[in-house]
Amino acid sequence: MQLTNDTYDHLKWFVLIFLPALAVLCQGIGELYQIPDMPNAVSLINLFTIFLGTILQISTHHYHQGGNHAT
Repeated sequence: MQLTNDTYDHLKWFVLIFLPALAVLCQGIGELYQIPDMPNAVSLINLFTIFLGTILQISTHHYHQGGNHAT
């Protein structure tokens, strides 16, 4: 699957900025309102962030290896 530069930039922003900010927000709300299962939700967001970040890094690596295609 080939990604356009615009799509890649949006995904990168989503993974590097939005998801970590969402995890911190959820953690803060969970602590503030003592929501018992919020740590699980925060862990899930962080795991998803790591997964997507890894996929984006692999895609970037393939692109810079000269294939000029993103996976």
